[in-house]
Amino acid sequence: MIGRRLGPYHIEAQLGAGGMGVVYRARDTRLERPVALKLIGERLVADETARQRLLREARNASALNHPHICTIYEVGEAEGQAYIAMEHVEGQPLGTSIPTQGLGVEAVLRYGAQIADALAHAHDRGIIHRDLKSSNVVIAPGGRAKVLDFGLAQRLRAEELAEATRSTASLADASGLAGTLAYMAPELLRAEPADARSDIWALGGLLYEMATGEMPFQGKTGFELTSAILREAPSPLPARVPAGLRAIIQRCLAKEPGQRYQRASEIRAALEALQSGEAVAAGPGVAAPRRRYALWALAVALLLIGGGIVAAVIRGVPFNIGITKIEKPSEPRLSTGGKPSANGEANEYFEKGLHFLIAQVDIPRATEMLERAIRLDPRFAEARAWYGYTYLLRVDAGLANDRALIYRAEEETRTALETDPSSGRALANLGIIAFYGGRTDQCKVELQKALQINPKDVDALAWLETCHQFSGEYEAAKEVLRRMMDLNPLYFASRWLLGEVRKDLGDTAGAIQEFEKVLEVDEHNVYAAVPLARAHVQQGNLAAARAALERVRPEDRNNFIVRLGRALLLAAEGKVERARKEMDSELQKYAEVAPYSTILAAEYYALMGEADKAVDWLDRAVQNGDERLEWFQRDPLLASIRNHPRFKQILDSIAFRRQQRRQAATGGG
Repeated sequence: MIGRRLGPYHIEAQLGAGGMGVVYRARDTRLERPVALKLIGERLVADETARQRLLREARNASALNHPHICTIYEVGEAEGQAYIAMEHVEGQPLGTSIPTQGLGVEAVLRYGAQIADALAHAHDRGIIHRDLKSSNVVIAPGGRAKVLDFGLAQRLRAEELAEATRSTASLADASGLAGTLAYMAPELLRAEPADARSDIWALGGLLYEMATGEMPFQGKTGFELTSAILREAPSPLPARVPAGLRAIIQRCLAKEPGQRYQRASEIRAALEALQSGEAVAAGPGVAAPRRRYALWALAVALLLIGGGIVAAVIRGVPFNIGITKIEKPSEPRLSTGGKPSANGEANEYFEKGLHFLIAQVDIPRATEMLERAIRLDPRFAEARAWYGYTYLLRVDAGLANDRALIYRAEEETRTALETDPSSGRALANLGIIAFYGGRTDQCKVELQKALQINPKDVDALAWLETCHQFSGEYEAAKEVLRRMMDLNPLYFASRWLLGEVRKDLGDTAGAIQEFEKVLEVDEHNVYAAVPLARAHVQQGNLAAARAALERVRPEDRNNFIVRLGRALLLAAEGKVERARKEMDSELQKYAEVAPYSTILAAEYYALMGEADKAVDWLDRAVQNGDERLEWFQRDPLLASIRNHPRFKQILDSIAFRRQQRRQAATGGG
């Protein structure tokens, strides 16, 4: 073919060959530009159905325009030969650029974020890669990754897949399928349809390969490799791979699609956070090391069941936290009821950490003590689980907007569970982590496991209630609230969450009463003041909303939760410039990370008259697991976007998912 002309393309040199056909460097004689010309193999075009599908998908992929995606210029035929003309990317394939010991961490994070960004762009447009691997990524001059062959992956027939996965022939002697097989997600090996999460699995394999120089699953034959992917854990990552990156890779490589990241944009954000080194960034104005939410301290204290009755002091008033005293266990236990370390000094640091966390709500000092405990005994599961929990608390309390904290929490939590699979704190952490990933069904499963171990863990119950509420399961949510109130009527989250349920069901006046009950005990409570202000905005009582926000302590007014409430109020007051200044990129980042806050951003943009942005944020809220269809239909702050064409589509998607869950629960088709 060298020197020949195919349509408008003059073929100059062969660049490579693969399962789809041969790729040539050619020149487009019309525009005088170099292209990569892929000639589709005869085996693929012999089947007219497969041929039309491939060409159609290639044309769809040609709509992608992204700096990290190789652009498809044209899909056509000439002289009976189907071809695809693509951007000619100078550079080296990523696979040949990875040294034996893997790339440096900085390069893994940079290339990984670029590839994840490319996937996010394609997935948002309904295009799945299906064959992401190191040979399909080129590193262009200047260190820019380019993903090739979007939408062009060869679909294996069922018999071909079965033959490849059952083969006992050496992979070293196999065809190009060997390279593809190593990146195939478990569901694809089971002949199930591909979706975006299949690409996310492949990206996890690619990150692993970049970090180590090896693949996460090994096998000398197709059968061995398939068996490893379906049944085994990935080979352990070396110690040089940072904890945050390990957590990202492990999540990508979860066997079940629902346990992986659901969007490539989440992976990009996590990798970029690690790149920036802002694992504990708190955002503007919230760098103060201590935040004293007195009633939040009470909530944490309720977890300490080992000593029976725990006394907490709220603004100088002693409260006895009435938890039924449990029988003294036959073996030593920590104050949390967890298993102690064999190292007595590690136990001392653990208890000091809990003291700082509960009595003083000093998260940095608590973290320091727990870190010391772990250094003395790296297998101290209870200390590690609580250490992971401190990362979740920073986001939950509105002190930080960095998703990397969630990944760090997951890393610590999974390490704790390797040592003690029955750690209630670690299992509850997994539920919270699933909630932050928009996986409310998994959240419920993990929290129920934690509650089987410790039925009186009101923290786990509070998160379980939130998951039910997010799923529109209000009767189940109210039942959990009854359990919480039976355990301890003083627990502020019971009242606050009851207020949220009453608001969702249309009883805004009742919700206001519940928020006020919390503020009667702690007049500065952020968790009650902001929902109270929001409820007043929904009623149009802006003066009362401002008064509610003014109840927050001055040192807490730059908290992200408070700032969201203030932005909402400013938008309702028509103070456009001040509202935009408040809703800056850092606050938007928090609204994206914290699922319970995402809907406030949608309400804010609806009040600002920016309907498209409001709908985008509503869609993001749903992707974050918020499926309160009934509330979205009645929320007065969303009234201006209910006629937006995408509004109904989003609500229909919620209804469809609910129907699927009901069918799955009843065994229906």
